[in-house]
Amino acid sequence: MSIKLSYPDGRITLIHPPPPEDDLNTHLLYTHPHILKYLPFWTPENQSLQSVTAKRAARTLDSDHFRQFAIYRINSHHNTEVAASSGPQLPEFLGTIGFVYIQRHFDSSELGIILQPDAHRAGYAAEAIYLLLDHGFTLMEAGGLGFNRVIFTTAAMNTPMRGWLERALEATQESTQREAWKTATGEYIDAVVYSILRREWVGGVKGKLAERVDRAIAKSKRGADATL
Repeated sequence: MSIKLSYPDGRITLIHPPPPEDDLNTHLLYTHPHILKYLPFWTPENQSLQSVTAKRAARTLDSDHFRQFAIYRINSHHNTEVAASSGPQLPEFLGTIGFVYIQRHFDSSELGIILQPDAHRAGYAAEAIYLLLDHGFTLMEAGGLGFNRVIFTTAAMNTPMRGWLERALEATQESTQREAWKTATGEYIDAVVYSILRREWVGGVKGKLAERVDRAIAKSKRGADATL
């Protein structure tokens, strides 16, 4: 089943399943030095093009436990970043986001996102996470996945992501998993787990995150309109 998620007048679209044509772009993203910095157990070897292709195909077939999306920038004049102030034009393919390890019996899942480094700190992650969380927490009879709980796991040293989860999503840190991840160099590092519940999402977090997304879209539109 194909799924397409987008925000009103938004800058991105989430598409499930990710098309095979972007396996190479996904491989290049997953082996980018900035991404490997915060996912140190990944290496160019275990994120090879062949590995990325095999994982995409397997997860597409196992939609009961995985729901992966590709993130695409909508190519319209009012969503185009200003090259003079923002650097090179962002690519159409911005990254991947998805639910992994879905547990239907408990109505829970983990959410993961990998975004092009050049798209960081511009509100794209907020927009993508808003879209996926809303899809995840929407009841199944209304077309969503009907989750009650969504978790995020990140490296303890990933202070930018941890700060965003705490400020923008008001997520609760549930645990520190001591030396849970083994890096490519053999070092063990801590991971931290955050969670958000459906009642927290509908009780105020959804509205606050939507306001953040609206501000990012408006800022992008103002910058693009200034170049017309």
